[in-house]
Amino acid sequence: MKNAKPFIATSLLLLVLFGLISSHCTPETGGLVPSTEEVLVRNVWSVDYYYHDQDMTSNFSSSRLLFSTTGVVGYQKNNETIAGTWSKTMDASNIELITLHFNTSDAAITSLNESWRLTSRSANSILFEETSGANILFRIKTQ
Repeated sequence: MKNAKPFIATSLLLLVLFGLISSHCTPETGGLVPSTEEVLVRNVWSVDYYYHDQDMTSNFSSSRLLFSTTGVVGYQKNNETIAGTWSKTMDASNIELITLHFNTSDAAITSLNESWRLTSRSANSILFEETSGANILFRIKTQ
């Protein structure tokens, strides 16, 4: 049994190291990389850029998007909140898709009713591209 102690200690060390490696630690932050869901729900977002054949960002001035962990999203503008839903899935290429749906007749807000391919993400900015192949880009930034 004397030889079992070094084996157990080495095994425990390997398990700890494997846990650190598999937990997505990054040298830049020294911590865990948050998931897209975590980034979305912990921040208040504004539409920083919206392009559909032309720059239409001004349609979203002074608006905010608020995501909840329950799949509810709120679009706030002029002290009015439009409720909607959001979900995250993965496409066949393992790229994240965020689907938004708002029940409203407001043309600016309904233009967000899409399945959006996540093309880049940081802690304070997310860029989406419309999935049907149309040239529509949508970027949100934290407020």
